[in-house]
Amino acid sequence: MNYNKVMLEMIDKIKSSGETPKLLLHSCCAPCSSHVISTLTPYFDITILYYNPNIEPKEEYEKRKSEQIRLIKELGNIDYIDSDYDNASFLKVAKGYEE
Repeated sequence: MNYNKVMLEMIDKIKSSGETPKLLLHSCCAPCSSHVISTLTPYFDITILYYNPNIEPKEEYEKRKSEQIRLIKELGNIDYIDSDYDNASFLKVAKGYEE
């Protein structure tokens, strides 16, 4: 399935409806989300959920979070939810799958 084509078809339907649907979008970091956010912002009322507990060390997590916030401010009118950094829970769930 061509998901870009599906997305463009959905955007056409949204444009013709005149509505702006809400969208909760998970983001792990600014570079991964930049294209998606900038593409969808004109058509959706977006809230970014920043959640990335697998990133180590915490300083790297904070650096990525800071860049996500900077990108959101640059693109404008986007809400932001910051989930807590919980690397210990991630490591517990991932234990045994390291290989």
